[in-house]
Amino acid sequence: MRYTHLLFDLDGTLIDSKRGIFNAVRYTLDKLEIPVSSRPSDFNPFIGPPLRDSFREVFNFSPDKAELATHIYREYYGEQGLFEFDIYEGILETIPRLKEAGFELCLVTSKAQTYARRIIESTPIYRHFTSITGCEIDGTRSLKNELITYALQNINIPASKRIIMIGDRYHDIRGAKLVNISSAAVLYGYGSEQELKEESPDIFIKHPYDLIDIGK
Repeated sequence: MRYTHLLFDLDGTLIDSKRGIFNAVRYTLDKLEIPVSSRPSDFNPFIGPPLRDSFREVFNFSPDKAELATHIYREYYGEQGLFEFDIYEGILETIPRLKEAGFELCLVTSKAQTYARRIIESTPIYRHFTSITGCEIDGTRSLKNELITYALQNINIPASKRIIMIGDRYHDIRGAKLVNISSAAVLYGYGSEQELKEESPDIFIKHPYDLIDIGK
């Protein structure tokens, strides 16, 4: 199938944002005086899903405490953590080639839109994206299907299988199916291969360079 629009997730798909996210989570837990013994061995669940959901699911926080934790997290992340990332090998070469091939490129992330914009604007690939869609700071519009729907409304196109959501976590694939667009699972990001296979995406992407063949 020849796709027309490529919707990219951010964390785990275009950038490795682990350093900034993990540092912000540690900052939050220190502020909340959560003992190290009560913390998970890694903070991967915080990469991708809505932030409030991660605090509730990982630490069993009440909605109010998850809201407080999110506010504290952003004290660090909004000033420093959002710039603590690395662009995946191959992305800087691949994104311009996709644009030159005639694809419309859009960013669709569960990250707060203001942060997503600041991050992508700090990279050389910013000019290749038609639109940037993320959630509001208060958590409004944080589910992936909501974000995809909003993104398509903003560029004024209906959902179709010629539009593909490219992401590394289950909610990227699940969100695409709810909106009735195609999906591509990134295997070099944070989601496990098993997690992604269970969602039955249309395509698997093993390396950023493989994106060049997505329209063939």
